[in-house]
Amino acid sequence: MEIKKLYGDVSAYSTQRLSENAKAQQTATKQNADMVQQSGDKVALSPEARLLGAALSVANTSDDVRADKVRSLKEQVSAGTYKPNLKKAAANLLREDLGLLKA
Repeated sequence: MEIKKLYGDVSAYSTQRLSENAKAQQTATKQNADMVQQSGDKVALSPEARLLGAALSVANTSDDVRADKVRSLKEQVSAGTYKPNLKKAAANLLREDLGLLKA
């Protein structure tokens, strides 16, 4: 039996980026721990928060994010002028659902 992940396929490159970011965060955490020992303050992050931070940093550094298009769409939504193509959106949703049923 095969179980598909509903949040999408994770490619080797994104997995590598996540592991690199996790290593960078561990290094930063060790450096912060040294500083904390000196100052006495302490912060503890949950594993979920660390994963979220790593995912956010990957998303921010990814070439897939088109900042100009995102900004334009945000402006259209806030101005009330955004008119999505509902037929195209419905077709994409159906295609994704059918893809999940084929596996």
